[in-house]
Amino acid sequence: MTGPGLSAGDRRTVVRASWGAAVLCATAQVFLFAGSGQVTELVVNLLVDVCLLGVVRLPRTVGALTLAATAATALSAETTQMSAPLAAPLVVSFLVYMLPWRQAFAFAAALALLAIPIWAPTWTALYFALSATALPAVVALWLKTRYELIGSLRRRAELADAERRLLAERAEVAERRRLAAEMHDIVTHHVTEIVLNAEALRVTARDEPARTAADQIRRAGARTLNELRELMQVVAGDELPGTSVGGRAPDRDTGGDLAELASGEGVTLAVTGDASAVPAVVARAAYRVVQESLTNARKHAPGAPVTVSLSYFDDRVEAEVRNPAPRSTPAPGLAAAGSGMGLIGLRRRVSLLGGTFAAEDDAQGGFVVTATIPTDQRP
Repeated sequence: MTGPGLSAGDRRTVVRASWGAAVLCATAQVFLFAGSGQVTELVVNLLVDVCLLGVVRLPRTVGALTLAATAATALSAETTQMSAPLAAPLVVSFLVYMLPWRQAFAFAAALALLAIPIWAPTWTALYFALSATALPAVVALWLKTRYELIGSLRRRAELADAERRLLAERAEVAERRRLAAEMHDIVTHHVTEIVLNAEALRVTARDEPARTAADQIRRAGARTLNELRELMQVVAGDELPGTSVGGRAPDRDTGGDLAELASGEGVTLAVTGDASAVPAVVARAAYRVVQESLTNARKHAPGAPVTVSLSYFDDRVEAEVRNPAPRSTPAPGLAAAGSGMGLIGLRRRVSLLGGTFAAEDDAQGGFVVTATIPTDQRP
């Protein structure tokens, strides 16, 4: 029996307190009864001290043994002083803490009646009996009530703090969704204009290079709109993993078509392994690394050849995008375009997956981006 609401930590504390009390009482009684010749009283008191060791596990049994020891002492005592054992106040305190208050006070009342004793009552015995039973019971009840009150207030504070955090998270999610929806509207509008103008240019252009460039712009814009629409569905929580997107059957989402991504002029793609053999989240991250790296190369090193190497292994995925020094000076407007957070976002994304990421200049004036992502992704 550990008492209602007694946690494991409280149980260990009470056990240590009961053992310490038993040792102190036994030591005090040995010195108190040494040389007095009261062997019976010493044995009874030591028996109660030993019972203190089991008060946490068997509080009612300890209370009954204490009552029996008090009755035996009262029947054999030749004095009118209190006949309760020296450890009786401690037993009463532990019982109040461990048992429901009605049962604990019943033990305390029975112990007080035996300690007077009732068949030869005196004012002195009454005083000592109440001091050894009623007073410890009241003090222990007050301490227990105070402890429970503090625990209740602590739990309320924790619940209130958790509720505040939950409300803050919900507000943050709602704000992110609002911003994402606003960004979607703005980007969709401008990209749609680009796609329409590219289509018009493709139809009206007379030379083949212009038509080819316009078609590439149109396809890139259409792909951007599709990716943005699918991303918004995920952000808005409109679908669960494995469900269809836009009426299409669910497929293995690996981020996109690498061959189409690297179809630009001057891009060499080398792929080893199968993207479908690794977790989708890892394949998507590798695709984003290549996508952002190609974007940076086209912005900051126009005309320079780009080498993309992507390897899918059983335990990891390795990606490397390398370009030499630019052949011409980048256009200021193109180089300054963007948020400047692309590589930072890639580093954070790869780090969250437990991988490593590096983006730095090479020794020949070029730039290289490398990423290694483990495939062992546990939720």
